[in-house]
Amino acid sequence: MGFLRRPTESRPGATGDDFNAMIDRLRRAGVDPALPHVTRHFMYVPGVKAAQRLARELKAAGRSVDVETSARRGFWLVIVSQSMILTKEQMSSVRAEFEAAARSVGGEYDRWQVDLAGS
Repeated sequence: MGFLRRPTESRPGATGDDFNAMIDRLRRAGVDPALPHVTRHFMYVPGVKAAQRLARELKAAGRSVDVETSARRGFWLVIVSQSMILTKEQMSSVRAEFEAAARSVGGEYDRWQVDLAGS
């Protein structure tokens, strides 16, 4: 199972039950959620300048940030990738950070996914 074949992801408004279901899917796929995995977080932002500003704001050690065009008219996609251990607390904290950052430039947090390639 890999990123290109079938990423495991969470949609906006995901509950603790959704998170637990994802952890169960990872375990069934033979993945140990207690080990670090690459997560990708997707945010839609209106305009390239806002997307670039958000990318600069979210850039940090251990993170890569990409800005891409999106199929959503008038919006750009900011994708943050980082390796992390998948705990509910950790994911909630990162998600809250990204939601607030996206809102600050008029954007919105879309979802996150786990890259299982190489797992």
